[in-house]
Amino acid sequence: MKKALLFTLLLLFNLSFSQDEVVHVDFDENGPNVTFESWNNSSSFALTANPVQDEVNASQNVGQFTAGADDEGNFDSNIGIGITNPTTVFTSPFDLTSLNYFKMKIFALEEVTLTFHLENSPDWGNFHEVSASVGPDELNQWVELTFDFSGITNIFMNNIVIKVSGTDWVVGDYLFFDDITGPELYTSPAFIYNPENGSTEISVGAIMDIETNDKFYDPGAVTITDFSNKVALRVDDENGEDIPFEATISNDSKITITPDNDLDYLTTYWFGAIDNSMYHSNGSSVTGVGATFTTKEAVSGDINVMLIDYETPETSIPFESWGSAGFAQTPNPAPDDVNPSSNVGQFTHPGGEWSSTIETSPELDVIDFAETPYWNVKVWADKAINIVFKLQNNVNWWENTEFTYSLSEDETNQWVQLSFNFSGVTANNYNRIQMWFDGNTEGGSEAGDSDVLQYSQLSITSNFAFVNNDGSDIENPVSVLELKENNSSGASVPFYATISENNNTFTIVPVEVLSTGGTYWFGVQDGAVVFDENQQSVSGINSTFTVTSNPMPNMEVYEDFDGNSQCLVVESLGDPAGVYNLAALDPSGDDNTVIEWTKGSSWSGWERVHFQLSAPFDGTLDDVFSFRVFSPVTTGIRFKLADATEDWEQTGNYETGSEAFPDPLIVIENQWQTFYLNISDLADGVNFDHIFIFIGRGDGEPGVGSTFYIDDLMGPALQGSASINDFESNEVVLYPNPAKDIIFIKNVSGDTLIKIYDINGRLIRETNTNSNSISISDLNRGFYFINVNGQVKKIIKN
Repeated sequence: MKKALLFTLLLLFNLSFSQDEVVHVDFDENGPNVTFESWNNSSSFALTANPVQDEVNASQNVGQFTAGADDEGNFDSNIGIGITNPTTVFTSPFDLTSLNYFKMKIFALEEVTLTFHLENSPDWGNFHEVSASVGPDELNQWVELTFDFSGITNIFMNNIVIKVSGTDWVVGDYLFFDDITGPELYTSPAFIYNPENGSTEISVGAIMDIETNDKFYDPGAVTITDFSNKVALRVDDENGEDIPFEATISNDSKITITPDNDLDYLTTYWFGAIDNSMYHSNGSSVTGVGATFTTKEAVSGDINVMLIDYETPETSIPFESWGSAGFAQTPNPAPDDVNPSSNVGQFTHPGGEWSSTIETSPELDVIDFAETPYWNVKVWADKAINIVFKLQNNVNWWENTEFTYSLSEDETNQWVQLSFNFSGVTANNYNRIQMWFDGNTEGGSEAGDSDVLQYSQLSITSNFAFVNNDGSDIENPVSVLELKENNSSGASVPFYATISENNNTFTIVPVEVLSTGGTYWFGVQDGAVVFDENQQSVSGINSTFTVTSNPMPNMEVYEDFDGNSQCLVVESLGDPAGVYNLAALDPSGDDNTVIEWTKGSSWSGWERVHFQLSAPFDGTLDDVFSFRVFSPVTTGIRFKLADATEDWEQTGNYETGSEAFPDPLIVIENQWQTFYLNISDLADGVNFDHIFIFIGRGDGEPGVGSTFYIDDLMGPALQGSASINDFESNEVVLYPNPAKDIIFIKNVSGDTLIKIYDINGRLIRETNTNSNSISISDLNRGFYFINVNGQVKKIIKN
């Protein structure tokens, strides 16, 4: 009886174990049309008949791998063949937590090693590899190899690449493979947290990340711009006290939470998504997403450590250089009060090489930012140069943070102590220091920028905060800045200016556009302010630049509220919309009519003014737009172009707010300020006829409840053909939206071609119908695009 019972238990175990194995590709029933290809078109794939059907593999069809040549005519074992369209074969990543291995059957004619490569399409740099071999007794027969990925829990792996190597493996050699089995695909989104759930000894300056292998969507928009009531940072657990923070999102899949202030020592925190406040791409609500961590204990004593000073063996960490740059430890060439040391490190610039950098080797222990974010280094140079101080992770060199200091002529031929503030950095894996000295020049800094646009906003940024000499905040930035023609002795140029909330960035806006081809100088007045962190007087912070020689672009008036208009609609958008007046008097007292707009608090402060043009603007012209704003507050502006009014109807749009195209700033209160926006990277073929102006971006900035004035909207000439706008009778209308079962189609007749795409642009249905409705009851909840006779609309399936 005991033996029978034991056998039953083992049988059940094996059955449950095998059920976790999923056949992903067998070229018969599973993936009969799957193809593999090499990224450089060298090694090749073919679907072929099974050369030998046996007990191990009785399949009809198998895949054939044929070794190809690299650019030099040789076989490269690092180049494999991968599935051509992985996201259509694997609709979600592999769940390596359910099963930690893959199997594959191989028929080889010679001894070879197979490398099973898992990667994240399209992020090819994220991968894992495991190898297994076919031995001499396993040739000319089917054998099954197992690839053990134990310990790998990466939630993003969604593609397979096969690599082959062997002592005698050459161009033209081939083998057969079949029956790729492994873990199941994720049936619901997975998450990773940084810091990890339950982690301890976390920096009090930590930044939190929540990343999914799916997407995060706002119920009313695609990309989330406002995280109010969507994510939280709380003490103890998800029911604890709220901690103020800011949040951003990248690639719609990674949310970053940045606390407004350092966290407390030895305290537990929870961060995560608020249940049912966001959706995934399949329409399911985000619930149960969160993690806890505990911060580290405060240290006692001196928190600053001498890492390198070349005075004792313990502080003589060597540097190595890239390229032909030189490094040596040498006697101090000019001891002084700043640096009386006997020994120093010497860097020699090779000239003309970008790789003129030195880095610590061997690497440091992991750097702890929890106690002090400041790094100090003393530098002596014989000419004005740019010095980059970088902290980096080895071996993941792309993980780094750097700051640049421009050494002025007045600071040459003497020791200067530089301070770099990494207070915004919470990485816990930096272990290398790099220093770049004019890395891309001949060893001396070149003159300032050229080809600056006539209407550019200028900025001066430091990693330290600027304050008045008495330590107070700077209330009038114009009084401590300068903008002059040609050089520091030139004629003064009128400008407006503001300083950021963290006091480390000045923004300068010339009152008038600058002269085409002119040279200008701007900077901080020497001795007018100090750095808050070390009370050091600020001097030598300036730059020159040359304005482009290209003339200002031609622009047409879209709307000036004085009778010149190419707009079908000018309105306020919100729920309810803010009050507006299209015939208000100019608040400055000029004989001029403008739009007066009072911004409400709906849409989380993202109310906007909407202009619909009578035709799309001509994208082949200079993509420069301008408008004027009169504001009672200093705040930010966002500018958006689109092909429809409502977000869910737009099939294309372009807006400021990215790192490449940041939002412009209102820097002066109760005066007119003109904004120019050069959207030069906009595609020539766009058909955008809707313009949106946001003032006070969200409810986190000044603006809600304020009254603004807008005038003189201008841009490129309009296209000759009339636009298909929201009010024309031939526009397709889909309703209701959102919908659950049936969507009705307005303004269609006869045979109608309907194509439905998912949020990633994949075609999931195509049909012809004579009906004015279509069923979507079989679709999962989420966002979809429906193409009706060539017109594309976005819908939400409830």
